Amino acid sequence: MAEQKALLITGPGDRIVLGTRHIPTPGPKEVLVKVAIAGLNPHDQLMRDVGFFIGNNVPAPIGIDIVGTVHALGKNVDNFRVGDLVFGIGDPFDADYMGTQEYALMDIDFLGHVPSSITQDEAATLPLNALTMYIALFDASTHDFPSPLTPAGKSFDYKNTPLVILGGGSNCGKFAIQLAKWAGFGTIIAIAGKTKADYLVELGATHIVDRTLADDQIESEVRNIVGDDLLHVCTAVFANDQTLGARLLSNSKRGTLITVTRGTVDESKLGDKKAGYEVRGFFCRPHAEEKRELATLFWKSFPDLIEKGILKPTPYEVVKGLDENKINESLDAYGQSKGPTRPNIHVSGA
Repeated sequence: MAEQKALLITGPGDRIVLGTRHIPTPGPKEVLVKVAIAGLNPHDQLMRDVGFFIGNNVPAPIGIDIVGTVHALGKNVDNFRVGDLVFGIGDPFDADYMGTQEYALMDIDFLGHVPSSITQDEAATLPLNALTMYIALFDASTHDFPSPLTPAGKSFDYKNTPLVILGGGSNCGKFAIQLAKWAGFGTIIAIAGKTKADYLVELGATHIVDRTLADDQIESEVRNIVGDDLLHVCTAVFANDQTLGARLLSNSKRGTLITVTRGTVDESKLGDKKAGYEVRGFFCRPHAEEKRELATLFWKSFPDLIEKGILKPTPYEVVKGLDENKINESLDAYGQSKGPTRPNIHVSGA
């Protein structure tokens, strides 16, 4: 069996190392992609350090965001050809589907041709974070807004439904803002650092509340904007303390806080939530049966949303080659909450 070079997690808490693994063979509705770029996100640090997603299923590559060239086709693949430049989202539950290796399998339901309006590096910043926030807003297990891509979305009153996005300046937060603008939400409040305010307004935020303010001040500013009518808060960053998001919800109506990590809420710091509130954590795995229908619907429209400028790439920095030292340093920075510019690994070193 042919082998390839790969950056691998060998066990929870271990440093990523350069090694080898087999080159997989594509099955039905799969293609084998020669990986050009693997994009890293904060959860890759959790995969390395605590076995998030993968558990003891090691050794395993990381990097869910993948850009590359179609190298081989499985059965029942009609819309891709060998040599096509593509981008897509991998699956951390299957090492063959991850990016820090020379060749990876891709599910054609979550694969697209790289739009002509963006570069390969820009394409690598898009899949996971955009799809994560799409699920955060529109999946039945989260806020359960109807997707704008469905008949129900055509008549839903997004305009009069206020939304707060905690961590609006994060990569996920930026996509939450863009998706909310696309859907037509009339009030999109981003809690973010003030240095990013102008850019977030450009993306679609209607209001910016400075995250460096005390929580009491943030709550006061949000209530000055929406009164006691806020029923939807979305946290777009990893956070152990979810108290602020819960505080912002209405005190008289039942609201929902959606978090990318569950976290905890300090009930002693909340107002009198007369109707209660709900915290719903989730993670984005579009390959899972319960998420596939909604995720596939989004992917069919995803390249067109990019071409039209509705969804815009986020900043990145290039790491050339499968450099275990540089990648470990990038993951360390995520773990230390230093907010590094998102690394794009050029797998071939080019």
